[in-house]
Amino acid sequence: MTNAFSSDECNLLAQALDVAWDICRQSGDLENLNIEDAKATLTRSILAGYEIGERNPRRLAISAVAQIGKPPIQAPAAVRHTPAA
Repeated sequence: MTNAFSSDECNLLAQALDVAWDICRQSGDLENLNIEDAKATLTRSILAGYEIGERNPRRLAISAVAQIGKPPIQAPAAVRHTPAA
């Protein structure tokens, strides 16, 4: 069984990703990065932040941008959603 996001949750996550991408573009750091890797890092970070309870799109975005160039983060084991057996 997998968890699905509601429309409101998807909108919040998309807003966070848009803000994060705008921050990256404005910083000029994208010239030195693989675009697809940067987008994947932002997405993983935003989802991880959401899983641990952050709901503010701007805070999710800022946290995600801070992860660019770092190893991928994961939600703590106690919070991760695992499929039911």
